[in-house]
Amino acid sequence: MTAFVILHYRAIQATIQCVESIRALDGEKRMILVDAASPDGTGKELARKYRDDPLVRVILSPENTGFARGNNLGIRAAWEELEPDFVVAVNNDVEFRQKDFIPRLEEIYARRPFDLLGPDIISVFSGIHQNPKSLHGCTLDSVRKKLAYVRRSQNPILLLLSSGEKNSPAIWRQLIRRRRAKQHIDSTRPMEGPVLHGACVVFSRPYLARHPEPFYPKTFMYYEMEILDWLCRQEGCRVLYEPSLQILHYQHMATKTEFRSIVRHSKFVMDCLEQSLLAAEELILSRQAAEEPPVPAGARSLTGSGL
Repeated sequence: MTAFVILHYRAIQATIQCVESIRALDGEKRMILVDAASPDGTGKELARKYRDDPLVRVILSPENTGFARGNNLGIRAAWEELEPDFVVAVNNDVEFRQKDFIPRLEEIYARRPFDLLGPDIISVFSGIHQNPKSLHGCTLDSVRKKLAYVRRSQNPILLLLSSGEKNSPAIWRQLIRRRRAKQHIDSTRPMEGPVLHGACVVFSRPYLARHPEPFYPKTFMYYEMEILDWLCRQEGCRVLYEPSLQILHYQHMATKTEFRSIVRHSKFVMDCLEQSLLAAEELILSRQAAEEPPVPAGARSLTGSGL
């Protein structure tokens, strides 16, 4: 059985669309919706809507604890209550179009068991394939460089320029394509060991048995997958990217509902990212002295490997 954990905040129509796309999938499944204390009451509305639905359970969190802890709440509940073979943690702004998503997932695992897996994620906003996010895991040096960049970017003029880029599909598409080309990311090929995108992550039963709350809890939003990737490398986990699985990502629907000003939204992103990078720096420093050197931070193509 496959459990889907959906983190909800405000954008109720997106959440309902996500639920219905999962309901249409072949195979045995259950869904757990975690409402992050939506101030507009949509969490309670979802609880009423799905009260008698055997496939859906709604958890009303008393506070908005962000992406990592909100997902951890739902994933632990799924693990303890449902004992699933897989937990798929998804944003509420994704849509499943492959009816055989679950059978395909089971077939992939039978051929090549994994700890984490990421599907091909297509941004409806830009048309970009968002997975893999990167071929190289973070290091203390890369975290510190990004932290310095984020702090420089707090300048109001730079925030305005950044906001304009991110809200123009054409400009954003060009920027991301250039960034991905520099890393030689090919989303058409399966890989082992890349950094995955957080809009949809599959956790296997063996991994959940070790980590029923997989996300590092000292962040609110952003950089969660880089930190999770770093933790997986310390443990030598098998992380796969599989393009034969595919979802659509409508992107930023909850934050667009929250922030009408694109500059305020950019400031929120930068503040959260700074907090997450500081948490990553603290984590790496605390582990470096106590643990052996990590697995080399690079992805390997699985083309021709039978996946």
